[in-house]
Amino acid sequence: MKRSKNARAFFNRLLRLLIALVCVFAFIPTAHAEEARINITANPTELTDTGNVTFTFEIANYNADYPMSDVMITYNGTVYDVLHGAQIPPSGSARDITLNLNVTQSQLGKPITFLVTWTRNGEPMSQQAQYTIAQAENPIITVTRTADKTNAKPGEKVSITYTLKNTTKFDMTEITLIDENISDMPIFEDETLRASRTISYDYVYIMGDESVTSTPIITYSVNSKVKTFSSLEPLELTMVLIQLDMRVTEGTPTSTGVTFTIDLVNTGTQAISNILLTDERGNAANDKPFDLAPQESRSLSYIVVPLMTEPLRNVQFKLSGIDPFAQPYELAPADIYEVYPYVDASQINVTVRAETVTPWTADSKKLTARIVITNHSSVELTNITVSETTIGVIKDYDILAAGETSFDQEIQLGTPRNLNITVKGYDPTGANRALANCVMPVAYGTETAAPATPSPEQDGGSNFNIFGSINSGIMTVLIILGVLMVLSVIILIALTAMERAKRPRGFIQDDEDDYIEPEIRTTKHAFHDVPDPEEIRYTQRMFAMKNEEQQGQNQESILLPAAPPVRPAEQPPVIFASSSPRPQESEPRVEELAQKFVETARTRYTEAQSTASYRPASEAVKPYTPPTQPRPKVQPSIPRVFDYKKQPKPQSTQKLPVTRVPKGARGIVDDEE
Repeated sequence: MKRSKNARAFFNRLLRLLIALVCVFAFIPTAHAEEARINITANPTELTDTGNVTFTFEIANYNADYPMSDVMITYNGTVYDVLHGAQIPPSGSARDITLNLNVTQSQLGKPITFLVTWTRNGEPMSQQAQYTIAQAENPIITVTRTADKTNAKPGEKVSITYTLKNTTKFDMTEITLIDENISDMPIFEDETLRASRTISYDYVYIMGDESVTSTPIITYSVNSKVKTFSSLEPLELTMVLIQLDMRVTEGTPTSTGVTFTIDLVNTGTQAISNILLTDERGNAANDKPFDLAPQESRSLSYIVVPLMTEPLRNVQFKLSGIDPFAQPYELAPADIYEVYPYVDASQINVTVRAETVTPWTADSKKLTARIVITNHSSVELTNITVSETTIGVIKDYDILAAGETSFDQEIQLGTPRNLNITVKGYDPTGANRALANCVMPVAYGTETAAPATPSPEQDGGSNFNIFGSINSGIMTVLIILGVLMVLSVIILIALTAMERAKRPRGFIQDDEDDYIEPEIRTTKHAFHDVPDPEEIRYTQRMFAMKNEEQQGQNQESILLPAAPPVRPAEQPPVIFASSSPRPQESEPRVEELAQKFVETARTRYTEAQSTASYRPASEAVKPYTPPTQPRPKVQPSIPRVFDYKKQPKPQSTQKLPVTRVPKGARGIVDDEE
């Protein structure tokens, strides 16, 4: 009995142990299904508008082996370090974790999600928790905004739709929506939205050169309160500019062709791929397609080889590619570049010669010339002009044929001259070249004498007559000038002869034979004691003249011509002074008086010369007077002879006035002869 009671007690204890174990294993999987438990409380629990809410967190660690490290809470993209490096121990918890966060109006009445992250034994772990801030009785407007596209090219239209919803039981008035980046004016204003109603408004925006961001702000009135709604997420409208700039530079033609340089720059905001450049004939300028990112550039070189069979080629380039939206992109400028075949100077060989068919004559004033042009060029020459330097274009041809080309041309000339013939034309490159030239002499015809002064009258019917008239007029002016010059010389000779004819013979002979160019020098006069017979004879003639003047009629005294100019080793000229008439004397008296005056004058001058001294040029020169020897007494009416010899003076280059001698003085002229 006692053994049965013990067995029953043991069995009961075993049963209780099994039941406890079953209970333990039954509850462990359910309790530890989550790694952590997160409890959230808020203060306040509801808002009428945007505001701050204090959230309190409690985090429990359900893991009994490892602590929770680096615990972080993320809200609206912001990460908060709530434990500041502390750990939650295994099977432990952290309480009173508070965050003061801003809750927008659009979040009211909706679950707000929090993300809790931590590290367990080096392994990152995370778990979400939500909490809803209720919408208060204060009515809040609901705004949404959509756009038909968010990428647009400059000038492209974008339709933006604004939707306003009133989910309350109150009416909303004075609704104004402003989106300043989209429009300078309000999108709409002073609108009314009834309770439980919805309103939409479409606005068309034209994309500019830059991207824009839509950030609308709505103001409204409800229950006599003015409210603002601005919690919409920004909407960016991206400007899409697909643009390439192409610059083409044409090189100089060479024997190998013309080199073009093409510079490409992506000036847009989008990349362009699969770029291929071709000419007007479809020939590719690049070996393989390439891509250009925004602001990237590429330079290509392309050679165009023209053909001699085509005188001109119009080159034009075209670019094609693919834009980021898989749409084809093309760039085809309207610029056309002219390319001519290359022509070397050795490929052009043209000569010209001119022959006289009919010579020029004074009667016809024209000639006929034959001009022969020889073309041995290997290229085609066009727009040929044959011209003369003065006359102008004589002949022209559209194309200069190979070999000889000749023509006869009648040319009108006022006077004979050389004709300069020039041949010009265009080569296949479009360059105007001087191909050849020659000179054709034109002389007087052999059948007529030299022509007289050509008449300026020409036939106005041709260009040749016009140029001939110009030459004839110039020749007439030159001849008239020559005649006037000859007449001027003849008149000058006649006037000179008349002037000399008015002079006496002796004086004219003296002027022509005895004139000596004045020299700047000092002449020393030397005299001897013996009187010169020429001086005595000349003095006698002077006194004889005075006697004749007294016998003649009363008239004013005249000046006689001076004695012959002094030559080296001769006496200087004599200067006479006029005197009043006196009684006539006998012939012996005149000779004695002349002899006496000559001796007296020579003696006085010799003494003065022996006692002469230097005087500066600035001092006045006075006649020398001997201090002891008395001067001979001379009657006042007798002129002073050789008085200037006391102090010689330089002779002036100006000739003395000449007065014609009366007919009664013939004896003096005879003596001179």
